[in-house]
Amino acid sequence: MNNKHTLMSLCKNYDKIEIPIIQRDYAQGRKKEEKVRGRFLEFLTQAFVTNTPVELDFVYGNVREEDDKSIHTFIPVDGQQRLTTLWLLHWFLSVKEGRLDEIVSWMRKFSYETRPSAHIFCEKLLSESFPSEELENIDEYIKIQKWFDNEWLNDGTVSGMLQMLHDFSQQEVLLNGTATVEALIEGLFSFYLVPLELFGLSDELYIRMNARGKVLTDFENFKSEFFKILKDYPQLEAIKDKIETNWVENLWPYKKKGTYVIDQCFMNYLRFITRCLYFRQAKPRAENYVENFLDMNVLRTIYSEQDNTDFLQFALDIIPVIAKHDKGNLLWESYNTSLADLLAVSLRGDNMTIDMTIILYSALIYLKQHGDIQELNSFVRIVRNLICNTKDKSERDQPRILRSIDQFSTTDNVFETIAVEEFKLEGLRESQCREEHFKALLRQHHVDVGELIEQIEDNINLRGNITSLLSAIYTSSADDIASFELSDEKVASFDLQRLRSLYEHYEHISQDDFSSVRGDLLDSMLYTHYKDSGRMIYDDNYSKNPAIIALTAAYTDSKKKDLETFLIDTEKKKIRRLSKKYEDLGEIRNVKQQLYIYYVLTRRVMNRSVYDFFGNRWRIGWLEKEKGFTSLFHEGIEDDPWFSEPGHNPIFQTYGSQFRYNWGLNEWHALPPEVVGANRPQKAFEKLLEWANS
Repeated sequence: MNNKHTLMSLCKNYDKIEIPIIQRDYAQGRKKEEKVRGRFLEFLTQAFVTNTPVELDFVYGNVREEDDKSIHTFIPVDGQQRLTTLWLLHWFLSVKEGRLDEIVSWMRKFSYETRPSAHIFCEKLLSESFPSEELENIDEYIKIQKWFDNEWLNDGTVSGMLQMLHDFSQQEVLLNGTATVEALIEGLFSFYLVPLELFGLSDELYIRMNARGKVLTDFENFKSEFFKILKDYPQLEAIKDKIETNWVENLWPYKKKGTYVIDQCFMNYLRFITRCLYFRQAKPRAENYVENFLDMNVLRTIYSEQDNTDFLQFALDIIPVIAKHDKGNLLWESYNTSLADLLAVSLRGDNMTIDMTIILYSALIYLKQHGDIQELNSFVRIVRNLICNTKDKSERDQPRILRSIDQFSTTDNVFETIAVEEFKLEGLRESQCREEHFKALLRQHHVDVGELIEQIEDNINLRGNITSLLSAIYTSSADDIASFELSDEKVASFDLQRLRSLYEHYEHISQDDFSSVRGDLLDSMLYTHYKDSGRMIYDDNYSKNPAIIALTAAYTDSKKKDLETFLIDTEKKKIRRLSKKYEDLGEIRNVKQQLYIYYVLTRRVMNRSVYDFFGNRWRIGWLEKEKGFTSLFHEGIEDDPWFSEPGHNPIFQTYGSQFRYNWGLNEWHALPPEVVGANRPQKAFEKLLEWANS
C-alpha cells in the first residue's frame, strides 16, 4: 500500500532517513541546473501564495533494520533530491521564524552518508546559531563561519545545498512573504512512500538503478530498447546525454501541468517525427500504411538509417529556435497557429491535421538544410499555400508530398527558384504551383508587391489562394475569371494599384460571411441548379467563386462610395433588363432568375432583411404548393422533372445541410413573397418595376 507522507511524518515514522553512499550528490543545487531549479522553486512558492496543497509524486526506498530490530532506517532510492530540498526549506523557514528548536529533533533524523563533509554540514546547520537577518545572504554567511571548512565546497552535495539556500533567499515569498514552516508541517507538500519490498526487490536493486537512482519507469524501459536500436549510431552517447539534460530543457515548457517529467512530450514528438520520416520514404498509393509510429519494429526500420536519426536529433535540438516563431496565424484558426503553436501541438500530443504536420515538417527540413532562418518564413508560407489548397492529401499521397518538400527545401532562394522556370511539385496542386510561380515573377518585377500579396494570402476567406483576385486585374466577367490563366506575359501589364483596390472592395463584400451579397448572386455561377432533385446549392468554396470576384470587380469599377448603393444600383439595372425581355415577369421560367426577383422584392419592396429571406440557410429547394403559400410565377420551372408545366409552380424553401421533403412547407423557412398574409405585397411585380425605375 502507498502511504502519503510529509517530510515531518516520514522522519517521525522512522528512526533515521539515510541518503546512502551509493546515491549521487544533491544535483538539484548544481549551478548548471539553474533553469530546472528555478521552475521547481516557482512551483513551490506558488503553492505558498495560493495555499494549495501539492503532491510531489512517489518516493521509493528500502527499510533497513538493526539486528535487534529496534532501529528502522529508511533509505531513499528515488526521491533524494525532493527530500533534500524539502529539508532545506524547513530549515530556511524555521530560521526565519526562530522556530528551529521546535523541529530540530525530527530534522536530525535526516542524514547524508554520501560523504562525511555532507553529513557534518547538515549537523552544523542544525546545531549552530543563525540570525534570521542573515538569511538574505545566507550562503555567504555560512561560508565565513569558523566551523565551515572550505574543502567542503568540493563536495557536490554541500555546494548544491548552499546554492539552493541562496536561491531560497532570492524568493520574496520565502524571505519576507507568506511562506511559513507551519504550512509545511500542516502538509502543504506531500508525497507517497513506496517501500521496495512491495516489488519483491532487495538492496541488489542498486546496481540495476539508472543514473538518477530510480526504479525504471515505462519511459526508462522504452529508452533502453530505443538505445539498442541506435547502438551503431556514431553519436549515441550524445543522444543519451541530451535526453537527460538539453532535451529536458527544450521540452520542459510543454509538459503537462502538475507533472515534472517530459517523458510524454518526448514520446509525442518522437511519434510526430517518425510519422513524417516513415511517409517520406513510403510507397505512394500503397494498400495500407503503419498506424502505430511508436512500435519498436517501426522505430527499428526508421532509425536504423543514420540520416533519419540525424534528423530526429536535429528536430529535438532545434525546438528553442522554432519556439521563437510565435507570431502570426498560418492556418486562419480562431486560435494562433504560428510555427511555435504547431510545435506545441505536436509536443502536447494534440490532434495534428495534415496541414499542421506538413507545415511544421517543412520548417524543420528547411532549417536542417540551411542552418539559418533567413528565408524560413517565405519557405513556410509557400508550403502553407500549397498544402492548404491541395485537395488530395490523404496518407497515400503524403509520400509524394513530403518528398517534394524535401526537394524544394534544398533551394537557397525560394522566390528566385520558383520564378526561374515553371514551378511544379509532385503531389501538390498544379494550379496553386502556377500561382506561386506567377507571384514570384511579380516580386521580381514589382518591388512593392510582396507585402500586399502576403496580406491578401493571409485573408481568412482566400487562405493562400488568390488566383481569382489576380485574374480580376485583367478581366471582369465571372466566366472569364473562371478560365483565366496566369501566364508569364501577364506580369508586364500587372497593375499594383488595381490589385490593392480590388482587395479593399473584396474586404467590404466579405463582411459577415458575404451575407449582404449572396442574394444578389442567386442568378450567378455561385449557385448550381440540380435539375433532377429540385434544389439549388451554393458553391462550398464560395469565398473564391468567380461570381464573388466578378462582383468585387464591378463594385471596384462602379466608384460607388458604399456597397449598399452599388447593390441597389445593380439590382435596378437587372430588373429593368428583365422587364424589357419579359412583358410579364411572372412568365420567367429560369429558376435562378425567379429566385433573384424574389430576393429583390423581399429587400427593396417588402423592406425585409437578408436574414428574413435566407435565415442562415443558404441552400434552396422547392415543393408542391400547399394552402397558405402561393407563387408569383405561373409558367413553371424550365428543365424541372416535376414543375416544368405552365401553371404548375412550386413553393421555395431555404434549408441548411439537407433538404427534408417529408417536413413539408413551413413559413419559418419559406420565402417572404410566397407566404400569404398581410405582409405580402399586392401587385408585387408592378411595385418592383416602379422601384427599379425610380
